[in-house]
Amino acid sequence: MIAVLTYWCYLFLITSIVGVSFQKVVKLKKSHPVIPFFLGGFAISLMGSLWAIFYGLGFYFEVFLLLISIVLIIWKQKTYFFFLGSLKAKINALPSYLKLLLGIITVFAIAQCASAPYIIDNESYYIQTITWLDTYGFVKGLANFHFFLAQNSGWHILQSALNLDVIASFFNDINGFYLVIGNIYALDKLAHYLKQKETHLLIIGLFPIFNVFLFQFISSPSPDLPIYLLSFVIFGEFLSHYTPHKGASYSTLFILGVFAVFIKVTAVFLLIFPVILYIKNKKTLQQDLSKLSLLSGIAFILFVIKNSIISGYPLYPIASFRLTHVDWTLPLALQEYLVETTKHYAFFLTPKEYENSTLIQRIIHWLRLPKLHGLFNVGMCVALVIFPLWIRKVRFKKPLYILYSVSILQLLFLWLTSPQYRFFLGFFMLLSLTIIATRIKNERIIKIGLAVATIAIAVPLFIPFNLNALTKNEFQLQLSVFSPEYLIQPHPQTKYTQATYTTHQEGNMRIQTPTNIDFFWATGDCELPCIQLQHLNDFKAYFRSVPQLRTEHLKDGFYSYTFDKKNE
Repeated sequence: MIAVLTYWCYLFLITSIVGVSFQKVVKLKKSHPVIPFFLGGFAISLMGSLWAIFYGLGFYFEVFLLLISIVLIIWKQKTYFFFLGSLKAKINALPSYLKLLLGIITVFAIAQCASAPYIIDNESYYIQTITWLDTYGFVKGLANFHFFLAQNSGWHILQSALNLDVIASFFNDINGFYLVIGNIYALDKLAHYLKQKETHLLIIGLFPIFNVFLFQFISSPSPDLPIYLLSFVIFGEFLSHYTPHKGASYSTLFILGVFAVFIKVTAVFLLIFPVILYIKNKKTLQQDLSKLSLLSGIAFILFVIKNSIISGYPLYPIASFRLTHVDWTLPLALQEYLVETTKHYAFFLTPKEYENSTLIQRIIHWLRLPKLHGLFNVGMCVALVIFPLWIRKVRFKKPLYILYSVSILQLLFLWLTSPQYRFFLGFFMLLSLTIIATRIKNERIIKIGLAVATIAIAVPLFIPFNLNALTKNEFQLQLSVFSPEYLIQPHPQTKYTQATYTTHQEGNMRIQTPTNIDFFWATGDCELPCIQLQHLNDFKAYFRSVPQLRTEHLKDGFYSYTFDKKNE
């Protein structure tokens, strides 16, 4: 826990220094003091993306980032200390019980981050993605080696840029840090609600109710969590524009929306909120268009370059555009397989069942899924059905109907692509908290609810807890439990600490392959390049192709060698 807390101090300084400076350089209006942390994350992810085109995000980038931060704090010293004062004032202004609540949440978050990672995607591609970024940056045709690595989120670029891998390999706790930042924002809104009794503040202030669920996302760098946090911050500031209290500027919200899309393309609908503000205030915001076009253009160019290098598909996962003049482009059959598998997996259907069913039949099946998936699926649809009825007496209906419309667009889009509940969870939480906030006004009930929700975090954190009632995934039945041995140094970044590996020769490359990890996609934390041997062999048999090195050097990347029975 001590190591995690020390690392968070580093994250606090770097992200806030870069964020405050970015805010000043881009000439953004003053905003809530948690927003610079997100702006700093965006700026660092852009710098990391540019650097990763040429080099790995290891020692030299970390030294570069540290030097940049020193220069910035000297240059913008007065601005930075004003920011620190504003943040301190926000926390000091919290009522005593909210300060206590924030303290407990922070301690629990540190303990959770010190524990073993829970999300299974951490073992299949989070660790490996970040290791490739640390070592080589963007690797040509890396998707040929393992197509999960083509996803390469902007959040993983940020984690790679900030993970201090030259000091230790267990600093992967950026999610926990940002969750605490998000809770500061929410509790500040709640404190204002208790004084002003305005419902729009309570909607955001009740965010900590969901901590018990979100805590499972913080012991690994899942890109889903920052989308939930950005959803709340963007909508919270958007709501403020429809009340006497002005929120963050349109420009700030647009940049946060671009950051969300840079992290995960499915977050594109968050951009609707700043766009509506622009339409509403077009005359006064016209002057901001040039700088926003430049920033979003830079992010888009880096997004295209990253995808072109790693997979050969500039707009990955869209297969309509592909590089045909380079040897590292992922074969179209593999790309289409990934897209189609994602679709039928989200509906929990076999490929044949998916093809032979209509969209309505798929949705009905999706609603009837067992356990946690079905619970959230039904919950989202119920929220959409009752939401208009529930808010009919609310004074500020317009922004809530905008939220409602965007939520419907998001779900319709996901039904056509991949309706996994984690992709619409941010909107589900916003809808749910709006419904709660428009009915529960009693301060005592609010305090009790938040206290119970916070105490509930301790149950799975300190007591072994089996999720058999909530999930059928055998690799996610057991939550990560804190142990006293993590008081100083946290658990390694993989849950497979006892994994063993063997070397396998495949054509012109030598790979590491785990010998005692049962999960088909998982590799854990091992030397590069690493892949499950069963995974490699199954894809050879099915697609008649195998990844091979482009040159004798690993940094030069991979291509897919295709063969038939004659030349096998």
